[in-house]
Amino acid sequence: MESLPYWKRPERWLAFFLTFLGVCSLLAILPVPEVVPPEDVDSVEATIEAPVSFLDSLREEAIGVQAKGHWTSLLPPILAVMVASFFRSMVFALLTAFVAGGFLSFGLNPISTAILSVNDFIIQSLLSQFSLYIFLFLFSLVGMIHVVSRNGGLEGLVNSLAKWANGPRRTKVTIGLAGLILFFDDYSNTIVVGNTMQKLSDKWRISREKLAYLVDSTTAPVAGLAILSTWIAFEVMILGTEAGRLGIEESGYAIFLQMLPMRFYCIGTLIFLFMSSAMGRDFGPMFKAEKRAAETGKVVADDSSRLGIQPSRSMEPNPDVPRRMINALLPILVVVFGIVFGILILGYARMSSAGNTFSFFSLTDWQTAFGMAVDNPESESDPGVMPVLFFASVAGAIVAFALSVYQKLLTPRQTVAAYVRAMPTMWMAIFILLMTWSMQTICHTLGTSDYLIALLGDRMPPWSIPLFTFLLAAGVAFSTGTSWGAMGLLIPTVLPLAHSAMSLEPGYEIIFYLTAAAILDGAIFGDHCSPISDTTVLTSISTGCDHIAHVHTQLVYAVTTMALCGLFGYLAVGGNFPIWIFYILFPLFAFLILRFVGRPTPEHVG
Repeated sequence: MESLPYWKRPERWLAFFLTFLGVCSLLAILPVPEVVPPEDVDSVEATIEAPVSFLDSLREEAIGVQAKGHWTSLLPPILAVMVASFFRSMVFALLTAFVAGGFLSFGLNPISTAILSVNDFIIQSLLSQFSLYIFLFLFSLVGMIHVVSRNGGLEGLVNSLAKWANGPRRTKVTIGLAGLILFFDDYSNTIVVGNTMQKLSDKWRISREKLAYLVDSTTAPVAGLAILSTWIAFEVMILGTEAGRLGIEESGYAIFLQMLPMRFYCIGTLIFLFMSSAMGRDFGPMFKAEKRAAETGKVVADDSSRLGIQPSRSMEPNPDVPRRMINALLPILVVVFGIVFGILILGYARMSSAGNTFSFFSLTDWQTAFGMAVDNPESESDPGVMPVLFFASVAGAIVAFALSVYQKLLTPRQTVAAYVRAMPTMWMAIFILLMTWSMQTICHTLGTSDYLIALLGDRMPPWSIPLFTFLLAAGVAFSTGTSWGAMGLLIPTVLPLAHSAMSLEPGYEIIFYLTAAAILDGAIFGDHCSPISDTTVLTSISTGCDHIAHVHTQLVYAVTTMALCGLFGYLAVGGNFPIWIFYILFPLFAFLILRFVGRPTPEHVG
């Protein structure tokens, strides 16, 4: 029975249907106020007056069947998670959720639902400039990594790093530190670190699940804490907008700096990551993965379905090719510095066109430039910084080409072949990524976040608001697969409540900043663990890890960190305990958990 595929096992189907029935029954009886989305009269009139196309006519017929904000809006993400968990197939999970989302959005007519679903949820995402540039960035960077692998540079870089990272523990710490260095953007952090660290990780028999955890846990948490990053630009923008509406005279950046010590989940994630790496202890499914890799040399399980670059002889350098670190390090540095200065130049250009001045010696001007590069208010279809990431990866690839040909490590034809040969391995990854974006659109169409926000009560004691907000933000981001979306929804929804509690209750002035931090951190946790999050998928792609295995192993660590942060951070500080209590109790309890629950990971001696 164990040799059968998961979808052929009757007990799996029985458990799936019983669990799904139980979840639906619970959601159906929960007392949640009905969510009534505001009707846009202007748009309705414009639709009536405008010429009606074939798709418009189908869409008009489907308007009445949408139950926006209803409990059924949770069914697509629930199906995606449950099917992935029970049957270990992300493709099957996403397709099932996609079909369910289509019928919930457009009705039970299979023909019109299929047409509208493919157009609204897939084609529109595929034609988005943001999506296209992400695909181009992936193809270009993966091609560059393939070239530096073929010219011996990647092996030379691994050999150089191995002089310090001369064991599994040091290697894990090194990978974590690499994630800290690329603090300015989560996408580039994930793809660069994940791709370049595979060989070093495999050398010491570190499981791909552990590598994916190390990469994923130093992307959004680091980008969310850095005083200069694409994340901070977005956070500062929406915080500043809401502060203005509430009559708060502080800028968005000032609010960000005030709540920086309260970003408990981001800080706790990094503490837990480096502590577990240095101690060499793991627990739960992560321990099983590490034990398998160390004892058998199988960095991936036999039944895994890896995304991204797959190992092949075409990636290995010829025996007579010298292993020179510079041939990998220089192209990678070109990509990294190209992204940083490209974002700065783009932001500077937009500042100049808006009549603003820029000084290289002003951190505020740098932050403003990053913010304007991320968001262009004059264009709704603006791809943000993705063109910068793409052109930086192209520049890195050109440098890799030049180094390979100039040193006669590869012929021009071999270099082009190495670059192109990496691309076919990405098609399944692109499909998964495209489907996750369609899931986010489905959740937006059905009002999944509206339903979850309706769970928020308006008569909570002030001390409970930060913790409840943290859990709510985590649920919204996990269900919808987007942290930025959760932030944008909850900041204008919950911060006024926190501001009111701060005004009415003496001694609770910290509640506003703590609640703002809870929104941002809860959104990062949900996005961090969601199988339909694009950053989670990109981590699986860049590390060559089975996507479901990555989510399964990381979730236990993330929930552990979340529980400690909720107890010693949002709850304790919300109850008027000093902030420093978190920085004492969290590391202490994290150490105790790793010491008494975790077990020493078997270490391979190279």
